[in-house]
Amino acid sequence: MEEQVYIEILKHMAEGVYFVDRERRITYWNPGAEQITGYTSDEVVGHSCSEGILRHVTEGGHQLCLSGCPLAGVMKDGRSRTASVYLHHKEGHRVPVSVNGQPIQNAEGAIVGSVELFHPRISNRFARSDGHRREDAQVDVLTGIGNRRFGELNLEPVVAAVDAGVASLGVIFVDVDHFKHINDRYGHGIGDRVLRMVGQNIANGLRISDFPIRWGGEEFLAVLPGADQRSLEQAAERLRMMVEHSWFQEGEVQVRVTVSVGATLAVPGEGVNTLIDRADRLMYASKNAGRNLATTDAGPLPRGGEIPIIGTERPWEMPGLSVIR
Repeated sequence: MEEQVYIEILKHMAEGVYFVDRERRITYWNPGAEQITGYTSDEVVGHSCSEGILRHVTEGGHQLCLSGCPLAGVMKDGRSRTASVYLHHKEGHRVPVSVNGQPIQNAEGAIVGSVELFHPRISNRFARSDGHRREDAQVDVLTGIGNRRFGELNLEPVVAAVDAGVASLGVIFVDVDHFKHINDRYGHGIGDRVLRMVGQNIANGLRISDFPIRWGGEEFLAVLPGADQRSLEQAAERLRMMVEHSWFQEGEVQVRVTVSVGATLAVPGEGVNTLIDRADRLMYASKNAGRNLATTDAGPLPRGGEIPIIGTERPWEMPGLSVIR
């Protein structure tokens, strides 16, 4: 009876909650977890949380499934863990969440598993962790972020503020690499899903005050009022990394893309078109340097993080398992 009461409480929590056993196989997945991740309980229970499901990454692109898994640490020493990470949504994009892992103990006090609670961190107003689209004249119907009209209307005043010397402004130009190949190989339906994935990654990687724009086709802008060189570089590399670590499953195929990025700070008196043209040229510099790269006026940025895990199986030994068994 007591256990059923707890389950009913978990069903009505907005936070995501899931339980794993000592092998990190998921044994329970609440409706909050379904809402935040897009994965239903039937799709994940009985599977490892790393099997192409969540695969948490940090802002620097460090993959916790390879080392530093909070749940493995909890089951090793019994101490709770907290972390700020980007989880993987079923539709491909990354969602910023705060996670907390706690041990599960049996009547004798032995650790038999772990529970993780997670909830989305506040990100950009265009970010939609549920993958649903919004109906709005200034929102791109496909991706759910600002459309070109929205971008043109909002760029003018922030560029004017730079001209007046009262604000700074960063602009990031993002282009999907080899997008024509995606459409030719998989069809335009898959191409549309790729654009949604990239658009939501951009939204989820920005601050509330920033605005993401689908500029046209597979081209996107991120506009960062108040940015300085350091925050511009951090945002540009973060967006590149988030896309690189994103994917969605289409049958047996794991659909992945990368992006080429150009990032620049606005200069007083140059105008919107000149600013965007410079960001565009820097993006093409990334293309010419091999793609999957971010370039600023100072040159290409070092790629942070690790090479993404490919596939849906578990080809590696889960970190810590040999210790905690």
